[in-house]
Amino acid sequence: MHSARLLRFASLSTLLTLALCLSACKTTPPPPPPPPVAVPVTKPKGLYEWNGQDKAITSMQIHVNDQMAYLFNGRDQIGWTYVATGITSFPTPTGDFKVLEKVADKVSNLYGKGYDAAGKLVNSDFKQGRDLLPPGGRFEAAKMTYFMRLTGDGVGMHIGPIPHPGRRASHGCIRMPAKAAAIIFNHISVGTPVTITGNGPDYPSYLKQSEKKAKDNAAKFAEAKKKADEAAAAAAAAAAAMALPPGDPNGPPTPASGTAPATAAPATTGGTAPGAPAKPAPEN
Repeated sequence: MHSARLLRFASLSTLLTLALCLSACKTTPPPPPPPPVAVPVTKPKGLYEWNGQDKAITSMQIHVNDQMAYLFNGRDQIGWTYVATGITSFPTPTGDFKVLEKVADKVSNLYGKGYDAAGKLVNSDFKQGRDLLPPGGRFEAAKMTYFMRLTGDGVGMHIGPIPHPGRRASHGCIRMPAKAAAIIFNHISVGTPVTITGNGPDYPSYLKQSEKKAKDNAAKFAEAKKKADEAAAAAAAAAAAMALPPGDPNGPPTPASGTAPATAAPATTGGTAPGAPAKPAPEN
């Protein structure tokens, strides 16, 4: 009997303790987790970095989304550089490529600047086969110094302006800072693999887009040339209509043929006729 009471009392104590614990858990919620600590994003200093000394570049990776290129010797990264790849309307193709050619002093045969006959810049983004020069104008090809060709149709890496690091800016080539391009040109060989990743067409799609643009440009050029020829013909016809035939009395006077030009008579002094002997000077 006594043992039963003790057992019942122990059971009630256990239940009471458990109830108190559960009650405490319900009324005291756990503390909220600490707020996440903001990790500062460190931007690279400068436009490029080279740690390869005299090592060769054995591969390159170009990321068009963040406009960065990474240089490797084997598995070791030995440098990086900002780049400026093609804008959305002139994208840089993505995929696996190789350096096909190196030309230190190359100039573009498509892009450059257009000037009029007086030497005034009229088109800073002139393209051959798309834009028309004014009569007597000239084309100045854009420089592509330290050109490293990646495709047969002209996509490559070379010196070029990077106006806003991290943003696209070119017509499809990969622009690089001048010093970085010189280093890469001198440390990379023909045949070195170059991988281009990110948002952009693969090379077959890029070729189809380029073919369509070439047809559109040819049509635009033909239309511009037709209008220019028509304007020149109209101007010539107007000039011919305004011209007067030779001998027209409304035209400027013309000297009569066969008439000897008039000559002025020599001046005389003291009334002496020309050719007469001079009077002797008086004697004192």
